[in-house]
Amino acid sequence: MKKALLSGMILIFFVASISAQQQVPNGGFEDWTDSGLGYEDPDGWDTPNESTLVTGVFTVTKSDTVSTGNYSAKLKSRLLVGEYVSPGVVTLGEFVVDFLTQTATFEGGIPFTDKPIALKGDYRNFPAANDSTIVMAIFTEYLEAKGKTDTIGLGVMYTNDVVADWTSFSVPISFFNDHDPDTMNIIVVSSNMFSPNKDSYMFIDNFAFEYEAGIDDLENIIETNIFPNPASDKMSFSFGKKINASLKIYSNDGQQVYSSVVNGTDQTIDVNNFAVGTYYFGVFEKNKKISSGQFVISR
Repeated sequence: MKKALLSGMILIFFVASISAQQQVPNGGFEDWTDSGLGYEDPDGWDTPNESTLVTGVFTVTKSDTVSTGNYSAKLKSRLLVGEYVSPGVVTLGEFVVDFLTQTATFEGGIPFTDKPIALKGDYRNFPAANDSTIVMAIFTEYLEAKGKTDTIGLGVMYTNDVVADWTSFSVPISFFNDHDPDTMNIIVVSSNMFSPNKDSYMFIDNFAFEYEAGIDDLENIIETNIFPNPASDKMSFSFGKKINASLKIYSNDGQQVYSSVVNGTDQTIDVNNFAVGTYYFGVFEKNKKISSGQFVISR
């Protein structure tokens, strides 16, 4: 009886630990608030709607075209005044518009301390010719000693594919060091921010983070050795077992600078074009991160 009770307590603790993992607030876009000014915004998300109110044009709207549930978010790039086009945007941070320079930036996010392995969701995508949409998850940490915020994790999906039917996607997230984040932001944009096209639009639904499933997944973590480190012209990765996976490398500011497929136990890459500095790598097998680390380029 005591053994059964103990087993039950362990199971409850394990389930509670899994359920305690942080998720995307209002990730299904079921909850919306009417501003009373002619538009609604999804709860917990910021959009350009308040900024474009003066034009009577809104780039984010509630839609009953859904993957599941009652609502999704429709993001449509739209012509405002003159030749100025505003893309459809949702963000868990703030969408800040500078009307003098006609530019916009993303700031902040929500408190977040977990390290998910992927951002999942469903979408329908209709970019105009030569345009692209973006889904991005950013994880940051404020360094008090340096007085600045560092990006320590990133997942990005750029696509110019037309996706007519609801389709699931998974964006792998790479963390560049062993620090825990304090802030997370998700940004979705229906157009190239630098050259938006008024004919591009998309629907998004069912955002959720994917985490390591549990103890069994620990068996998938592989040892990775890098040599030489620091490196100057070539660098070799040696893996603890044969893998069929993606190797991705990121610069210190979170930009992906290299990607390749590894099919075997080792991989050698040319780093002559890499700038001097610290880099981070992630190895992904079936969208699950199975190894990560960092190295230095020095000349």
